[in-house]
Amino acid sequence: MAIDDFTNEELLAYIDERLPVGRATELERQLRLSTPLLQRVIQLMQSVEHGEVTLGAMWRRGRWSCPPRAVWAGFLDGRLGDGLSQYLRFHLETAGCRLCEACVRDLNRGGATEGEDRVQKIFQSSTGALQSRH
Repeated sequence: MAIDDFTNEELLAYIDERLPVGRATELERQLRLSTPLLQRVIQLMQSVEHGEVTLGAMWRRGRWSCPPRAVWAGFLDGRLGDGLSQYLRFHLETAGCRLCEACVRDLNRGGATEGEDRVQKIFQSSTGALQSRH
């Protein structure tokens, strides 16, 4: 596999941890073997660190296409319409968003929603503070 087999978009997705697992594994293997490929990744990382300001860069960093956790919960519960459900399947299966995949796995395991998680953290921190006063 040549260094040209990876597009800059794929390398940026790798940097942002958005590259599908199989492709990321192949890239990591190639990075160990190819100094020119490693140099391309380093150059792209530097351009990102130095404020590359393009619509694509803002989209990737902001993860604007990633639905919130509550939407994923509705998807899993079957409460969403066909159009949105189709988009969510596309987002997971075709785009291969690793962060949303992790969110869905967590929800399938019974992970707390954002609000429940926040309330639990506040309760735990308050309990600790109150116990230390006695």
